[in-house]
Amino acid sequence: MIYEVLSLFNTPDKFVIQPHNGQETLIIDRQTGDMSITMDSSAVSRLIVGTPPTTIYGLWGVLQLLSGPHLLIVQARRHVGNLRGHSLWRVESADILPYCRSSLHLTETAAADNEIYLQLVRESLRTPGYYFSYTTDLSRSLQSACRYAAESVDYTATPAAAAAVVDATPLCDRADDRFVWNYNSLIKLRRFPRFALPVVHGFVCVRTVPFKGRTIDYALISRRSRHRAGVRYYTRGLDEDGYAANFVETEQILSVPSSAGTNQTANPNAQALFSFVQTRGSVPLIWSQYPNLLYKPAPTISQDWDKQFDAFVAHFSDQVFTRCYGNQVIVNLLDAVGKERELCAQFSRMCSLTEVTRRFDGLRYEHFDFHRECSRLRWDRLSLLLERTEPDFDSMGYFQAAPDGSPQRTQHSVFRVNCIDCLDRTNVAQCLLARRALARQLADLGYAALFANNATSSNSSESKTDPDAESLESVIKLAWSDNADELSLQYAGTGALKADFTRTGRRTKSGALRDAYFSAVRYARNNFYDGWRQDAIDLLLGNYLPERGELSPFAQGRDWKVWLLPSVLLFGLTMLTMGALLPPEHWSEQMLFSLFWCTSVVLAIFGIFYYGEDFVDRPRLGQKFSRQKKLFDPFSFVI
Repeated sequence: MIYEVLSLFNTPDKFVIQPHNGQETLIIDRQTGDMSITMDSSAVSRLIVGTPPTTIYGLWGVLQLLSGPHLLIVQARRHVGNLRGHSLWRVESADILPYCRSSLHLTETAAADNEIYLQLVRESLRTPGYYFSYTTDLSRSLQSACRYAAESVDYTATPAAAAAVVDATPLCDRADDRFVWNYNSLIKLRRFPRFALPVVHGFVCVRTVPFKGRTIDYALISRRSRHRAGVRYYTRGLDEDGYAANFVETEQILSVPSSAGTNQTANPNAQALFSFVQTRGSVPLIWSQYPNLLYKPAPTISQDWDKQFDAFVAHFSDQVFTRCYGNQVIVNLLDAVGKERELCAQFSRMCSLTEVTRRFDGLRYEHFDFHRECSRLRWDRLSLLLERTEPDFDSMGYFQAAPDGSPQRTQHSVFRVNCIDCLDRTNVAQCLLARRALARQLADLGYAALFANNATSSNSSESKTDPDAESLESVIKLAWSDNADELSLQYAGTGALKADFTRTGRRTKSGALRDAYFSAVRYARNNFYDGWRQDAIDLLLGNYLPERGELSPFAQGRDWKVWLLPSVLLFGLTMLTMGALLPPEHWSEQMLFSLFWCTSVVLAIFGIFYYGEDFVDRPRLGQKFSRQKKLFDPFSFVI
């Protein structure tokens, strides 16, 4: 168990962290960085005399910047809900505190860079969607936690004995490191496990619903991977180690009284647990789609097919065997035409290779062209996806645990869903698949008719006549639409598109207007702000380590085209406006004047979009780019 509420005393030489409900005190030397635990209350009192305490709710970790180590703390939290008797919390505010009292030991350039690094860290800490628990491992699904417990003890151990062994293991040691976003920051705190707070990034929602005279808990947990993490256009596809961009594990949990259903008699206070896990991740090929001022840049697919194959195999070996997800049912929602066509074709070709099918005999590929099938608001055609995947539900199953924690059923495979962003279309599809899984779980509890067979409609007669079904339906919609918004905000910078369908079960005019607004905001953010956001993520995760003496990554100048072309455009528009407002003396001169400046404006606009890669905001830390070659450079004559 981790200490919940702590008092931080920020003295000139030490950080003194004192839990409100514990005897041990953590002392961090601000000069040497040494950490130690003391039980001597009198010594602590002498250290903190005259220093006012600050209440904090956890230690995020230690981050190294140019001026030295910095302590990251959780300043404010919000209670999300209770699950299995454990409280789940959301980070509402976090901050970074320097060990060093000043930056006078740095050069002027290094001090300026250090301030930028601090701004980047605070930017990343302000991103919504950080969650934690002091008493349970939020980074593992229920099935993964049960598997970890079984592997930690002798096979003859009882569930209670296994739980006792797991509970004795510090949270930071038993967490799934993929989903612990402060994994690298916690390295120095691991020796003091009651102060080391693992934080996951994604979405957590817990709702209590009245159900047949009792109450059930519905939870939705999305865990974003820290591997190949980043923003929309700067992290796509796989890296050479097989890690996928925007990889998210989403778990739907249902906690019901063990006596619920028609054939069960048990302690009414005991809870049976049902879990269904899905994953999403960028198309598992090596490809990129860097912003270039176009609304939808064309994807660039690596032509090194040996690397493509190795990365593809590494990804699914990790998913199927290492992470024990089991067989993968790939649901590909890419367009078969347009800019996504080639990416979709290469993905399909890779999945059908003999070498792939031989290595992963349980890998199944299902392509559903979302935009074509659901064009002209024919959202009822999503039922086709459910029909095609119905046999997969039979073999997939779901996880079920008894009130004592012992597993009764196991989920044998997962749906891996993707579109090009793994956001909007993906969330709609995953919501429908999760709803179908929930209907099966309730059917096994004896409520076979709670949801209509057509899971794409929220207006079934059953849900309208059964208030319990209607209440549960509402909770599911709100949870999945909130999940869509939060994951989209973290990756793309706005709320999700198509969220009105998830929230209401149908497309609406207001939802279309909302999508248009979010699309415009995404365009602006992805082109002119996401380089900064990518740097913030890389710095927080420890993917980039600032070093003294290195050239400033922020001193890189912009190309001359970045100021010349917009200047020509602005000046040309000004001259055209003046020409239109002032009366001409000779129409022929006016025509030539207007023609000249119209040509200048058109050429400036052409140049801006032609050299769009030079105008967007690019990351400065750690990421390398391969620019697309220009067939013709109209400014090649400029020296």
